[in-house]
Amino acid sequence: MATVVKCPFCKKRLMDMISAKEAEVQVKCPKCRKVINVSFLNNQVHGEAV
Repeated sequence: MATVVKCPFCKKRLMDMISAKEAEVQVKCPKCRKVINVSFLNNQVHGEAV
C-alpha cells in the first residue's frame, strides 16, 4: 500500500511512497512552484516548505 505525498500548500499529489527507511528529498511542486523538503523516516513522510 502506497502513501501519497502531497504539497502542503496546494495539496497536489507530488509522489507515492511505497516504503522508506530514511531519506530526504527536495522537490518543486509543478502546480504552485514552491520548493518542498520531503523527509522519509521509518515509512512515515513529512513535507514542509522551504
